[in-house]
Amino acid sequence: MGLTKRVEVLFDPKQYALMEQIAHSRGETVGALVRKAVERQYLQPTQEQRRTAVQQLLAMESDLTWEEARHILETDVGRRLEAS
Repeated sequence: MGLTKRVEVLFDPKQYALMEQIAHSRGETVGALVRKAVERQYLQPTQEQRRTAVQQLLAMESDLTWEEARHILETDVGRRLEAS
């Protein structure tokens, strides 16, 4: 889904100039920098959500051995992390 909502944020000239420099050095727009910052700071799972997810995973029963699970994590998940 494309971007459909607009937000206006005001920066002082020095802040905006620095953000432009950072964006330019990364080949991005200032808007992309702001979206990424919001994603990292506010839209990630909370520590409690992460803790609950880990507890649910640990409570699951599986026929996988530790070695099989480790291989899956190292190969499949590792590739996904490298791609993002």
